[in-house]
Amino acid sequence: MKNLRKLSSLILVVVSLSLLSSCNKDEVVVENEITKTTVTDYINMINSFSLSTVEEATSSDDGLKSATIVDCVTVTIHENENGEFWPRSWTFDYGIENCESYFGNNKRGMVHISASDWWKNEGSLKEISFEDYYMNDNKMEGVKTTLNTGLNESGNLTFTKTVSEATLTYLDGSTITWACEKFSEQIEGGATFLFADDVWSVIGAGSGVDLDGNSYTMEITSALIYNNGCFYPVSGIVEIATEGQLLKVINYGDGECDNTITVTIGDVTETVEL
Repeated sequence: MKNLRKLSSLILVVVSLSLLSSCNKDEVVVENEITKTTVTDYINMINSFSLSTVEEATSSDDGLKSATIVDCVTVTIHENENGEFWPRSWTFDYGIENCESYFGNNKRGMVHISASDWWKNEGSLKEISFEDYYMNDNKMEGVKTTLNTGLNESGNLTFTKTVSEATLTYLDGSTITWACEKFSEQIEGGATFLFADDVWSVIGAGSGVDLDGNSYTMEITSALIYNNGCFYPVSGIVEIATEGQLLKVINYGDGECDNTITVTIGDVTETVEL
């Protein structure tokens, strides 16, 4: 996320260049204030709440896939008093100092997870919440739920995922909020118990308030495709509409597992390395 934050100036330049030819001096000042929130801030929000390591670790049929846990994380499995395996809950404690996790992300604080049943059983519900939790020194708050909605007509597992009351607070105290509802379909890997061959197609939309207090909406206009093991989607398009700004279009590419996207704002398109 630190790397994403560093892209702010690049995106600001792109936006400013596209507007200078049509704005007078007063309008430029207003636009500079508006573009305090950049494309990278929206990407930060999406990636922060993906929580792929925690999701995978608590999704195996024995309740915990220990191979995915890094050394500086303490995982507590809370046993049921009646001895039943489900429902089940866990606490992932990253400690009070930054713990370097996968993809170079630093985390501290605690993540709480509860699940009503094994994730592949229709109707199973998983809930994730946070306690003094920071990712790359940015505080995360909110609740994420994942509901198994059964097999679709193609025989693929489907899920409804929601994020509610989410806030990402940066070191300078600025905040961006987020709420969304997404619909996921497992399009590959459903026939095995391995996570490595899983491929997901995700559609949906969300909204929130940006760093400047402006409302925004974010819509997946072409399904995001996630390959297990890739931190970012390998393809798909997201459109971000922010009050008083030009539409931002993020394109994740054509299937390569990389950290490159293109960002289009108005008539200007830039290739950005995340």
